[in-house]
Amino acid sequence: MCGINGIIYKSYNSKISSQLQLMNDRIINRGPDDAGQFCTDTVAMGMRRLSIIDLSGGHQPMFNDVGNIIIVFNGEIYNYKILKAEIEADGIKFKTNSDTEVILKLYEKYGENLLSKLNGMFAFAIYDKTKNQIFIARDRFGEKPLYYYHDNGKFIWASELKSIVSVFPELKKINKDALTLFLSLTYIPAPLSIYQNVYKLLPGHYIKINTLTLDVDCKQYWDINLQEKARTDISYINAQKHIRTLLSESVEQRMIADVPLGVFLSGGVDSTIIAAIMSQTGKKIKTFSVGYKDKRYDESVRASKVATHIGSEHHEYMLDYKDIYNEIDKIVLNYDEPFADSSCLPTWFISSKTVQQVKVALTGDGGDEVFGGYNKYMLPYYRKKADKYVPAPLKRLITSESFSNTFLSKGGSKSIFSKARKVVGILNEDLIGGHVNLLALGFRQNELNQLFIEEVGDYKELLVWYLKSIPSDMDELKQLRYADKQISLEGDMLVKVDRASMLCSLECRSPFLDHRLMEYTYTLPDEYLIKTGNKKRILKDTFKDLLPDGFFNAPKSGFEIPVGEWFKGGLKNDLLDTLAESELVQTGLFNIKYINQLVNDHLSNKANNARQLWTLYCFQKWFKINMMNNA
Repeated sequence: MCGINGIIYKSYNSKISSQLQLMNDRIINRGPDDAGQFCTDTVAMGMRRLSIIDLSGGHQPMFNDVGNIIIVFNGEIYNYKILKAEIEADGIKFKTNSDTEVILKLYEKYGENLLSKLNGMFAFAIYDKTKNQIFIARDRFGEKPLYYYHDNGKFIWASELKSIVSVFPELKKINKDALTLFLSLTYIPAPLSIYQNVYKLLPGHYIKINTLTLDVDCKQYWDINLQEKARTDISYINAQKHIRTLLSESVEQRMIADVPLGVFLSGGVDSTIIAAIMSQTGKKIKTFSVGYKDKRYDESVRASKVATHIGSEHHEYMLDYKDIYNEIDKIVLNYDEPFADSSCLPTWFISSKTVQQVKVALTGDGGDEVFGGYNKYMLPYYRKKADKYVPAPLKRLITSESFSNTFLSKGGSKSIFSKARKVVGILNEDLIGGHVNLLALGFRQNELNQLFIEEVGDYKELLVWYLKSIPSDMDELKQLRYADKQISLEGDMLVKVDRASMLCSLECRSPFLDHRLMEYTYTLPDEYLIKTGNKKRILKDTFKDLLPDGFFNAPKSGFEIPVGEWFKGGLKNDLLDTLAESELVQTGLFNIKYINQLVNDHLSNKANNARQLWTLYCFQKWFKINMMNNA
């Protein structure tokens, strides 16, 4: 696991080496073990390394045998030993045991077609002097980040946004569409970043840059085959067998490391299954979980029972949210652009504790997207029930904004009011429109219109671009899962885990995000994944023999963060300071009177405005550090 950086200038620039060094220094947390750089008059490539595989032989940049092809690489290739054996069978020799050299040799043999052979999480750049070309690629799901900027005179890329704007602060101009998406979604999905003209390379894509002309060619090399229909010839039992083989192989490949590793054990279905599969390998594993002093959010007992059942060496860390108050700025500002998924806080906390024991942790991330685990995937079921049992006049009443604001605005995100509001909000929408409504975890459109001083775009229209490839006749559950793959998987979950863990120099690996596994589940009938309200049906049936009796009957909480209560207690003064008029006026964007009303209504218990206030709170902290200090 590493961080990579690079610069290409069209003509000689005397600052290129010092600029690259500064970019490397800005991401030392991603790779504290080693560093390296390669520079010519116009091309520079650098990396920071967190040593996981071939601790002594994986130094980068790495050169081919004749020195005309150079690579910097961030990530892990899980099938690299298989690929290496295939190449060695052709008589090709290796100097190291690293997966970096495997990519290099594959490029020499297959060129850009090497990407179809890789199973892993990665972002890498290869300088091919023979072609005057830089080849940059990002993994299929976007587990590893890659930002870039391009103009007539230069092309810049980096694992983190801070590397680019620390060297080129003139790029700090807010992208209004990205800001709209952030304020509605609480994150910014690729290809946008918060800055104009600085982009994220889309998952499953690569870029080729001519180092002489700076001409750019960007192409997609992977996606789910949306035209493939569900296979009715696959029996449920045979599907279970294949899933067991695929996921078990994925776990075993992700356990390859030359350093200690463990697994995050939340007590939920996904992480428990990963831990249970790991325990079947015969290796003694370490499990790590967060316990909460607030028992409403505590699942430590559940995780502890699982650890006992699988015989792991279990480590439990109790989190009192007062302990994390002083870390909030460090955590949320590490994301480089506004990011308001509050579960990044406990993710950082468990990462900071886990890294004291191991350098690699497997996670259950991706299980919901692959196997249909989110409550929102019940959307087709709820819509059919509403169409059948709710009279049209009643539906119009309960879907009205006045009804929602009057009767459904109370309670936290898990309250009956919140759940009812989510269901009500989708009754008059089509399938994808209803799903997009559920993605708005920050401000809804009518609230955005009140928040901004000037007219603001419709976030739903901005999201249409991400969903344009969905066939209209595609199975409903697949449509919803694909929408999440396109938007929230890369934009939210993977960003959250990558930045929080790498802030602690911990590598996280997600066995559910094996492209073969997701591709296979897209060939299965929807009822294999969800049937009569039983979400992730086939996953649970496949691995129930490895888990404690009655495990699936217990409720799951997740990383619930009581920010609404924080703002009335320990974070009240910080909230008032952060959203003070003297601070808000600096942005020149927002209706201060409206924000004051949100704050006052929340603090006086007239309304629960936690989601809007947390989103604004995170934005203002980002703005003060990144924009006001840049003036």
